[in-house]
Amino acid sequence: MRFFPASIVKTPVQRAWVVYDLANASFALCVRTVFAPMFFKIVADGLLQEGAATAVWGYAASAAGIAAGIFSVTLGHVADRVGGKKYFLLAAVLLGVLSSVLLAFVPIGAWKTALFLCFLGMAAYMMAGSFYDALLPEIAPQAQRHGLSSLAYAWGYIGGVIPFVGCLVLFSLFPESGKLLAMRISFLVAAVWWIVLTLPLMLRVPAHFGPTVPAQDESAGNGWSDVLALIKDRNIVTFLIAYFLYIDGVGTIYMQAVPLAMDVGISPELLVYGILGLQFWAFPCTLLYGKFAKTIAPRKMVIFGIGAYVTVAVLVGVMTFVPSLLVRQIIFLCVALTIGAAQGGIQALSRSLFSALVPPERAAAGFGIYNIFGKFTTILGPVLIGFAVWLTGYSTVGVLMLIVPFCLGAWLLCRVKLPKDC
Repeated sequence: MRFFPASIVKTPVQRAWVVYDLANASFALCVRTVFAPMFFKIVADGLLQEGAATAVWGYAASAAGIAAGIFSVTLGHVADRVGGKKYFLLAAVLLGVLSSVLLAFVPIGAWKTALFLCFLGMAAYMMAGSFYDALLPEIAPQAQRHGLSSLAYAWGYIGGVIPFVGCLVLFSLFPESGKLLAMRISFLVAAVWWIVLTLPLMLRVPAHFGPTVPAQDESAGNGWSDVLALIKDRNIVTFLIAYFLYIDGVGTIYMQAVPLAMDVGISPELLVYGILGLQFWAFPCTLLYGKFAKTIAPRKMVIFGIGAYVTVAVLVGVMTFVPSLLVRQIIFLCVALTIGAAQGGIQALSRSLFSALVPPERAAAGFGIYNIFGKFTTILGPVLIGFAVWLTGYSTVGVLMLIVPFCLGAWLLCRVKLPKDC
């Protein structure tokens, strides 16, 4: 298939693995990022104090990340021992799909039910991501993983935007009184997209796939004993700390993009078009990261991406002090283009670099802890933004302060000893 170049994707299992990144992107964009927060605020309207719904939503999202991290590590211990990661992935997908479907039928006022289902869906999505990432060391040799990981991330952008655009059109066509129904339909669309595009992975990956922990280790206590074994490796610890520092900044900018842009006067319409444009722009840029990783060291490409985010931090930091709205809008578009150019590449190559460090027989538990450091938490950024607001009154100054963890993360990444083909 021309969509999956033969120079990158060499087996049907690898093709199915890439397709899954299209599958879960529907939940990530349609449900978690856009419509579920809106739906929850409508369902809870009048039942929670002003501003409380936003705070409660934030607590639920954080709790989902913590729960996903704990279960990913604990169940990853089992998956590594039986070689059945795809079954744990399927179980997480089914839980996420069921949560999305049930969410579509939650009545107005049942905010606790809606919150619980959103919590389950977000936790399931992140757990599925850990088992999905853990398959990478098993489906491809190290030299091939950088291109494969980048290709999957690139198609993930398209996989998210296709159902999102459809749902957005539906949302715009419904009258104001029908917006809630449009959201409910969007949850069903995302669920169907997710489960249907998961099928190739389920059909192609063998029942028991990949290495398992040697028999003498079968009695090891739990997933956290695997974590303890992994963190004895100085390289893994150094990489995880570096990854946490720079990916926390990446996640903060992604999560805070909308409120930060609104703080400096960017219109909602420009925001929507910017987000959509970013998805399409990120597709070729992520592919380029994978391509350049063949001729330039993948680590250098990640550091280049970190440099792009340092540029973003500077642009956002000065945006507040620009008096002209037109100039602020131009800066915003430059920021969106820079983020789109770097975001997918950093994540894709970080995943493939970590796969070179973690033992294949402990990949599920390893990627569980990897995602705790990355996908599940955004800690430093919100703290810095809150501190900046307290100190200066400007949230964008907090983004400027992200330069420090970005640079520390790049410095630590340079100190990690990687295999020769990394």
